[in-house]
Amino acid sequence: MTNSILEQTSLNSPLLESSTLKPKGSRILHELAPPLMLTSLIDTFSLLVVYLLMSFGSSGEFMMMSKGMVLPTLAEAEMLDRQIIVKFDKGFYFVEDLKVTKNDLFPTLLKMREDFKAKYPELDSEKKIIIQADKKEKFLDLNFIIHASAQAGFEEIKFAVLTSS
Repeated sequence: MTNSILEQTSLNSPLLESSTLKPKGSRILHELAPPLMLTSLIDTFSLLVVYLLMSFGSSGEFMMMSKGMVLPTLAEAEMLDRQIIVKFDKGFYFVEDLKVTKNDLFPTLLKMREDFKAKYPELDSEKKIIIQADKKEKFLDLNFIIHASAQAGFEEIKFAVLTSS
């Protein structure tokens, strides 16, 4: 009878008895939480990273819009592949972020089409082009891009738009 009456009548805490740091009693040690399986967690996070990289990188490169540019909106649109981008912004023409004059637009598009085919041989889009312009631009300026693109050999001309959801 070395134990006091207080120790004999006190209730034992389930947390204290299952503690692995200071176990009390002669029972088999039970851990409150099972050990983490790090291999499974690493596999899961690896799959998650690969999925996110593939979902963000699947639509080609991002289109760089100028500050204040508002693209037209459509109810239905399709995702575009990587193609040559011609941008008309505030009276200036840009072919793949290269500023060109109105007179140099046709030769630049012709050269870009040949370079694009050499740079991306796996894509079948050397005859496709994307026109990016503010929705308030005049059609006459955009019509010039359309005619220059058609003369340079582009058969499929698309416009960059936003979907209204």
